[in-house]
Amino acid sequence: MKLKPPQLNHHLKQQGLAPIYLLTGDEPLQQMECADTLRNFARHQGFTERVVLAVETGFDWSSLEQYANSLSLFANKRLLEIRLGNKSPGNDGTKALIAYSNNPPADNVLLITADKLDASKQKTKWFTTLDNKGIVIQIWPLKISELPGWIAQRMKKYGLQAAPEAINLIAERSEGHLLACAQEIEKLRLIYGTGQINTAQVIEAVADSARFEVFDWVDTVLIGDIQRSVRQLQGLQAEGVEPILVAWALTKEIRILCQITYALKAGQRPQQAFKTFRIWSTRQTAFSNAIKRYPKLSIWRQFLQQTLQIDKLIKGAEKGNPWTELQRLSLQVAGLKW
Repeated sequence: MKLKPPQLNHHLKQQGLAPIYLLTGDEPLQQMECADTLRNFARHQGFTERVVLAVETGFDWSSLEQYANSLSLFANKRLLEIRLGNKSPGNDGTKALIAYSNNPPADNVLLITADKLDASKQKTKWFTTLDNKGIVIQIWPLKISELPGWIAQRMKKYGLQAAPEAINLIAERSEGHLLACAQEIEKLRLIYGTGQINTAQVIEAVADSARFEVFDWVDTVLIGDIQRSVRQLQGLQAEGVEPILVAWALTKEIRILCQITYALKAGQRPQQAFKTFRIWSTRQTAFSNAIKRYPKLSIWRQFLQQTLQIDKLIKGAEKGNPWTELQRLSLQVAGLKW
């Protein structure tokens, strides 16, 4: 039986613990919190002993059978955890998991965590057996349209409320990573307590405020405001911001613009391309302006090549001033013709 992460609490309250759980996916925060939810619920149900088996090269799958058939040393009930990671159970593991699933001990709960399992692995005997006999929770990264809602719910959990602009800012600056989002939200609560949070407070609370300034500069470049972009870059240099951070931010957006212009050339609509590459509504004007200036993929690839040259200057592989080349490239991206 398959569940989505938000359904887990309701499942536990209504049906209690199942004998077997498999958590799989490539979004670490949700997987970690689902596992913690199961551990806490099991502990309150008397499963006070916990055994963790990490599957590595040479792992002996007979240990699963040994624990399944042995009495708990410290409690009447035991939580067995198997951490697969990116490993496959193989023949021995498949046999062990199927044998366990066909006759799960009443005093044990088995929790298996694994990385993302592709379609072929979901057709294997061990996966289909676990799906039939237990609960499978597949955990995927949130869609771009789902992230603001997730952040708002997370903030509500901590007694915080925020305007959409502030929520989008958290999403943008954490680059859509839930763990980073969660850390920023917890930081906001620690600094400001509960209540309403505005955009200025979000900016102020960021650990590396220079990173915000760098992102603002990149947006100015993409919009095409040449004079302001020059002032901002000079300000970043004067404040001692490392050129590698500035180059990274500019390179990142140029690479995305390469991908977007390729997608548009292939017939994808702009809004769909923005959604695919996680370009939030507050930044779509900047990206649209940049694409209107340079609609050809070849131009963005040329700019990307120039970022490689800047990287060599920063690392000392070639002689030259990286700030001068960053200025030159950013002005070209902003629309200044040389």
